[in-house]
Amino acid sequence: MTGPGAPVEIPGGLPAIILAAGKGSRMKTGEAKAAVPVNGRPMAARVIDAMRRAGASRIVVVVGHRADDVRAAIGDDVEYVVQEEQLGTGDAVKCAGPALRTHQGPVLIAHADIPLLRETDVRHLLQRHLSSGAAATMLTAEFQDPGSLGRVMRGADGDVVGIVEARDATPEQLKIKEINVAVYCFQGPLLFNALSQVNNNNAQGQYYLTDVIGILVSRGERVEAVTMEHSHGGIGVDTAEDLARARSISATHEYFS
Repeated sequence: MTGPGAPVEIPGGLPAIILAAGKGSRMKTGEAKAAVPVNGRPMAARVIDAMRRAGASRIVVVVGHRADDVRAAIGDDVEYVVQEEQLGTGDAVKCAGPALRTHQGPVLIAHADIPLLRETDVRHLLQRHLSSGAAATMLTAEFQDPGSLGRVMRGADGDVVGIVEARDATPEQLKIKEINVAVYCFQGPLLFNALSQVNNNNAQGQYYLTDVIGILVSRGERVEAVTMEHSHGGIGVDTAEDLARARSISATHEYFS
């Protein structure tokens, strides 16, 4: 995961929250999902590498399912917090809140199962966030068949107005090709304040981090989006097929190696 340009430096430092508490039961590998290797590196470690190279100075990893295995795969040079029950991504980020209670600047967030994430995309995300003054900035990608991925909803003016999970989407929303990659930069205080309003009134009964986007927009805050240069970099690994695809791409495309 290499790319041109220097890491983005932010006064006061830049924390990154890595969500690595999921079970990954659909992968059927028998391993902790975040610890599963792609091209010789655990998925979570590859995401952490991209974050650090882009400028993250502090890594907070949220663990839960098979936490000891995830810790063993990632190592001791990060901070860990535990999500005791897997109640959704919004709840996972809230678990990291106490560790960042004094931080007033931007916060990066990424799922641990995006092994092809590149530092260049994270850097572009950061640069847009810092230059625009947005409350939140997110990475998106476009796929001809987005399947079960969350869709990015835009208003008539093209601005991001929310994210809808595929399970909760209408047939019309499912036609949207632009998807949420699950990599974000939030203004920290706005993020944790909005998380307090997230509920679990959805098909999965979980607290979604994606709901924060709609909450911020409803408050009149601006949300920016940066489209990935190579959409394959946004592949999330949820199934054995996803894993095989990610491993194949990593092995055959130098910019994902």
